[in-house]
Amino acid sequence: MKRKPTNVNNIKKADLSLLDFLKQSNTVPGKIVFFENIEGFDTSGYFHLQGIALFLIEKGHSTIEVNTTTYELEKGCIFVTFPGQIIHVIQTSDDIKPLCIACSIDTMNDLMSQVKDSLQLFQAAKQAPIQQRDGEDFDQIKKSFRHLQEKIKVTKNNPYHYQIIKSLVISIVFECMDFVKQKNYEPQGSNRKKALFNAFLQKVEEEHREHHSVKHYADELFVTPKYLSTVVEEMSGKGAKQWIDEYIALDAKVLLQSSQKDIQEISNELNFSDVGFFGKFFKRMTGMTPKAFREKKE
Repeated sequence: MKRKPTNVNNIKKADLSLLDFLKQSNTVPGKIVFFENIEGFDTSGYFHLQGIALFLIEKGHSTIEVNTTTYELEKGCIFVTFPGQIIHVIQTSDDIKPLCIACSIDTMNDLMSQVKDSLQLFQAAKQAPIQQRDGEDFDQIKKSFRHLQEKIKVTKNNPYHYQIIKSLVISIVFECMDFVKQKNYEPQGSNRKKALFNAFLQKVEEEHREHHSVKHYADELFVTPKYLSTVVEEMSGKGAKQWIDEYIALDAKVLLQSSQKDIQEISNELNFSDVGFFGKFFKRMTGMTPKAFREKKE
């Protein structure tokens, strides 16, 4: 049976209110959600949350794709996703049991303002979003998650409910910071190169539909295309053009799978000069024509 396509605009603008299906009371409405029951949640297709989410895998395993990178999640794994990232759940085991803390963008910004070096931490987590914890470390972080869950319930009527829960989330962030430091994570390159690379990715994430050339992003960042390409490859192992093309291809997959727009409309939306050029680009990136990809997913 064919799955009815979902309007892509709903995917792009997903927020914490979409977790209401969980029918759980573990929320600070519109700010922080704790959940562990994912029964009934349709994880097919591509989606993203308009916020930040921290997962602890208590049991089972899952394979997910974030933007263009695939990750294997298993027991003891801590995994973080950020606003703007497109998530595709490839498969999950029947016994999967994640614990999750999700925060809105406003709450995330509030937390960042109160955590020293939070920007550097978040950039480190974006580059290494998965941490594996075992034994006492796993037990301790699980206790922290469960403590937060309980406090959300018992302080629900407290006038300082949000402040109490926010302080507990910050304490969990500090625990995770310690895990990153234990791995002796060191960003590659100079601070200037790191800042340029991060700024490039941010702009590509925001502007890849309209702008496909390295020159555009270089001009926006006040560097030459050659210098930008060199820094991006040094920092990530992938060229600037490859990053741009992968974002465009990922967006094309989302539109083909999750909208009812025809291929010509999608080609126009992604700013291709004609549908033939879009088709050649998509086949080069995925090995399939847009039509074949859409039919396969159906």
